[in-house]
Amino acid sequence: MRVLLAVILSCCVTFAAAQQLRPWTGGPAPQLALQDLDGRSHRLEDYRGKVVLINFWATWCEPCRAEMPALNKLRASLAGHPFAVLAVNLAESEARVRRFMEQVPLDFPVLLDRDSGASKAWKARVLPVSFVVDAEGRIRYSALGEIDWAQDSVRKAMLALMPREAIQPRAELSASFR
Repeated sequence: MRVLLAVILSCCVTFAAAQQLRPWTGGPAPQLALQDLDGRSHRLEDYRGKVVLINFWATWCEPCRAEMPALNKLRASLAGHPFAVLAVNLAESEARVRRFMEQVPLDFPVLLDRDSGASKAWKARVLPVSFVVDAEGRIRYSALGEIDWAQDSVRKAMLALMPREAIQPRAELSASFR
């Protein structure tokens, strides 16, 4: 009960300025194996070779709700690159998550952490919290609280983590259209 209260209170905290990505120093990435709303399994190791943004959230968390459109924009801006967003919902009913997605359509998988096991393993005690995992499966950044994922500095940070060969053809292509 104390943990739930702490999570709720932390979501109510208002951040005066947009939060930024912080370099990760907390150790290796825990396992992540959850199902999405369609019952498909997603494991972090299945995304090896891609930069993965893992966002822990809940529909009752206003900052979580607020950052979802920016996550969509970031994902769209990196279409064609080895990049994925996984939104891990913290222990809410499937029906509640689906209702939210009717209001805010998301273009990335929403995974259901039904028993909060993944949230505990990732030490996601405050929502929203996000982790950026590089193409080799190492956590490189974290973001505690709401962040504007659509800002150019975030996009550049994601691109910098991608294997050089994954972004080089794109740069050559864009140069040829100048």
